[in-house]
Amino acid sequence: MISNIIVRIFGGLGVGGLLTLIVTWLMFDGMEMVPARMLALNLFGSMLIGAYFSVSALLFEIEDWSMLKQTVVHYMASLVALFPVFTWLTGWIPLQPQALLIGWLFFTGTYLLNWIGWYSYFKHLEKRMNQSLRKRN
Repeated sequence: MISNIIVRIFGGLGVGGLLTLIVTWLMFDGMEMVPARMLALNLFGSMLIGAYFSVSALLFEIEDWSMLKQTVVHYMASLVALFPVFTWLTGWIPLQPQALLIGWLFFTGTYLLNWIGWYSYFKHLEKRMNQSLRKRN
């Protein structure tokens, strides 16, 4: 279990770093210099988010919990863990009421779309597996 968590952390750090590299390249292409502090904070924030989501996905493997409980706990933990990264660390969301509300709405909408996508994927997989089992019998 511990080795799985470590692998997930490093995988998430890598994905976050790679995404930051791609976004930086797309946004700042043609600029001669990018401020090091801005790059470092964005890189660190993205890596933390990647590591968090890689490890927090383990909540969905707790078989004793209903899907609703897994989702609510994951969503709430994500808000508590990630909003400080979005606001204080990176400054992606300014600390102003309207910006925080818009940031929360965007986060929640993205979370819902992502959840619906994964739910649909696993329902489709379940359907295909059941069809395969019916064909065997």
